[in-house]
Amino acid sequence: MADNTTLNSQIADALEQINATLGGLDRGLITAAAYQTIAQAIALGLQNAVAQQQQAYILRNALTTAAATAILEGKKDEADAVLRLAESRMISPSFSTEIADLLAALRTVAEELRKLHREPPPEPPPPSPAATPEPEPAGDKPA
Repeated sequence: MADNTTLNSQIADALEQINATLGGLDRGLITAAAYQTIAQAIALGLQNAVAQQQQAYILRNALTTAAATAILEGKKDEADAVLRLAESRMISPSFSTEIADLLAALRTVAEELRKLHREPPPEPPPPSPAATPEPEPAGDKPA
């Protein structure tokens, strides 16, 4: 498995598997497959960030309800503790932090793709000897 970097190791592994599968194919096809895989991974990351934000809001609503209940029951210390928990970053990292992390991953992917495009395409293999016609000797031509 690939090392963890700003680019998720699972994404890097998926790209390595695609490259291994498409090894002998045209460079354009390989690039198109890589772009499609990257776009799908980025879209999934954004969907996960939105879902996490939605779940954090649901949890904060539940904590606010618990704090209101504690206040109504006269348990001010318990209400303060619940409200501090609701505001902590432990419950949910900032959505902007999530997007910044995804953006950093995108930049890494873009740089890797730029490197890929800078490399010259591999040279085609030389033709096999059976495929090339034998030249006719110059002295054997009929006049």
